[in-house]
Amino acid sequence: MIEISWDDTKQAGDDFPSADWNIMVTDQKSRAFVTTGTGVPTDAPTMIGAIYYDSTNSRHYISSGTATIADWKKVITQ
Repeated sequence: MIEISWDDTKQAGDDFPSADWNIMVTDQKSRAFVTTGTGVPTDAPTMIGAIYYDSTNSRHYISSGTATIADWKKVITQ
């Protein structure tokens, strides 16, 4: 499982004088969506570009839509 930790305590001016760190972090949290499960995905993706990792079969999927489970596309690796 991939884990990403976020530092929500940063304030504007801490590292980027002209940027609001909290807005940047919130925006990135909404974009980073990786889930892990056992077996193929069984639910429709919640967003385009979501990533799913099947830990049983070591396969990755990426979503091309959000309507049905058919929107999960297996990433081919060799």
